[in-house]
Amino acid sequence: MFSKIVLFTIPYFVTFYYGGANTVQKWQKLLEEKADCVTWVSFTMKVEISANGRSMPPQEQKLEALGTIIADDGLTVLSLSTVDPRSKILSRLRLGSASVQVSYTEVLILNPDGTEIPAKILLKDADLDLAFVLPIEKKSNMFPIFCNRSNAPVDLKVLDEVVSMGKLGKNLYRQSMLIKGWVNAIILKPRKYMVIEKTKPGTPVFDKNANWLGVVVYKMERGLPSAVVTLPTKDILEIADQVRARTK
Repeated sequence: MFSKIVLFTIPYFVTFYYGGANTVQKWQKLLEEKADCVTWVSFTMKVEISANGRSMPPQEQKLEALGTIIADDGLTVLSLSTVDPRSKILSRLRLGSASVQVSYTEVLILNPDGTEIPAKILLKDADLDLAFVLPIEKKSNMFPIFCNRSNAPVDLKVLDEVVSMGKLGKNLYRQSMLIKGWVNAIILKPRKYMVIEKTKPGTPVFDKNANWLGVVVYKMERGLPSAVVTLPTKDILEIADQVRARTK
C-alpha cells in the first residue's frame, strides 16, 4: 500500500514544483526585460494654504513618487495622492473653510542612467487617484521599455499569486525589484478593483504569466485615500486615450 501512495503523490509534487519554477522564471525574465517601465518622477511645487479668511505664506515642496510608463513617448501614470499633498494637508487642518492650492513648477522623469527629462502633468483624476505625466519634448520611441496591454485573456481569482514591480529609493541606488503577493479580493461594482497583497501606489502588477494587470492606486472616499487597490489595465488605457485626445 505504501508504494501505491508514493506513486500517486510524486507526480503531483513534480507538477507543482515545476509549475512554480516556471512562474518564477517568467517573473525573472519580466524583471530583466521590463524593469525600466517603472520610474521615479520628481515634483517641485508651490503650496498655498488659506483658512478662516487668512492666507499662509506660500511654501515650496519637493517630492518623488513612483510611476508606470505606459507608452514609448513616456506617458506615465501615477497615484495622484503620492504627488498631490492637498488631501493630506486638508485632513490635518480639519477645517471646512480651508483651501489648498498646488501649482507645479518642475516635473522631472528620472531615468536609470541619472538623466532627468522635463515633463508636465496632463491630467489629474481625483476620483480615481490618477495623475498622467508626459515629457515636454514629444518624441516617439524615447522610452522603448513600457508596460503594454496583453492580448492573452486573464482569468484572475482570489489567492492567485501575482508580482508588483517597483524601484527602491535613492539610498538603495533606485534598484529595480519585484514583490510577490496574492489576490485578496476582486471588487466588481460599482467599479472593478483588485485588492492585492504587498503593493505600492504607482507601480504595475503582473500575473503568473507576466501579463500586466493594472496599476496600484488608492480607493478614494470623500476626497481622502481609504485603501490600496489595483485599477485594471483596461481602465488605465481608456483614460490614457482620453488624455491624448484632449492634448492633440
